[in-house]
Amino acid sequence: MDTFQKLKDFMDTVPQLGLSGIDCIIYREHEEIFRYDAGYSDIENQVPMQPNALYNIYSATKIVTCIATLQLVEDGKILLTDPLYMYLPEFKEMYVKSGTFIITPATKHIRIVDLLTMTAGLSYERDTPQIRKLFEEKGLDFNTREFVETLAKEPLLFEPGEGWNYSFCHDVLAAVIEVVTGKSFGAYLEEKIFKPLGMKTTGFSVAEEKKINIAPQYEYNPITEKLRRISSDCVGVIGLRHESGGGGLITTLEDYILFADALACGGIGKYGERIISENSINLMRTNQLEGKSYLDYKKMIPAEGVGYGLGVSVVMDAAKAFRLVPDNSFSWGGLGGVHVFIDPTNKISYFVAQHCLRSPKHLIEPKMLNILYGAL
Repeated sequence: MDTFQKLKDFMDTVPQLGLSGIDCIIYREHEEIFRYDAGYSDIENQVPMQPNALYNIYSATKIVTCIATLQLVEDGKILLTDPLYMYLPEFKEMYVKSGTFIITPATKHIRIVDLLTMTAGLSYERDTPQIRKLFEEKGLDFNTREFVETLAKEPLLFEPGEGWNYSFCHDVLAAVIEVVTGKSFGAYLEEKIFKPLGMKTTGFSVAEEKKINIAPQYEYNPITEKLRRISSDCVGVIGLRHESGGGGLITTLEDYILFADALACGGIGKYGERIISENSINLMRTNQLEGKSYLDYKKMIPAEGVGYGLGVSVVMDAAKAFRLVPDNSFSWGGLGGVHVFIDPTNKISYFVAQHCLRSPKHLIEPKMLNILYGAL
């Protein structure tokens, strides 16, 4: 019997959940060991999933941003404990919001590590007075740096390091990388991550001749369990020149798995290039939260035995989490239904793509990983 037949059978049931289609690729130690898809890329025209399709990966971008940041740490250009204002002066004098009307000066400075761990006190709110003002003044014609300057004008939700909130932290990291390197965020990623790993189709924009490969994008309604087709534009990018470190990349399965595979194999890619050290990966996959920050995180990820490292969900205790995956494996996903899982212990990397906003991933991902590790 095919080792992965149960995984294929399960994937065949995914479209029955009311979704469009699903595509999965798995590597073990630089070699592809599984690739299978089910359902349709284009439901209306009954077009099957396309192997070279481009997907908005939304928050799966964050892992790339974290690795780019850790590269600068390894180069001695920044410290994780550095205050953010050393690189972005607009964050030096911050305020904290308490209740509806009370705003007081912050007593702590945001550090680089606070951005990586989502403990900076920022939010993901787009409809704020300062962002509205940015739109009024610039329309959509602003870049990453200008967007981040706007974020600094809003009060924090809590003192840095004293809570956890999913937010624009990784967009701010992108601006830090631009300041430190003197390059656009996209140019830095191309030089230091994409090109060394052989990732030829990943970036913040798509060449005109490749736009035909962008998969149709849908939105799932959990109440009606129905889909509606929407624009294939990335909703994570706010400005025309905004290279979002939190959610702006577009890529293919065969490209992104090269990145995941490198992290599963100690930082060395399929073609022999090292992009990061094993020490940095180990730091990344170690839980960084405690106290109120950890309790805040559990409101979003309620599973026992699971923590948050540097931009990733970390399995601290698989037995407590009731999962078949190994301890210290790590993962993250994206609004459009993608999910990446990395297991350095067994050098396994796994990437699933859908193009469906608000996909019910909780009905899919845990089961797929249990099936995978049951087979292995």
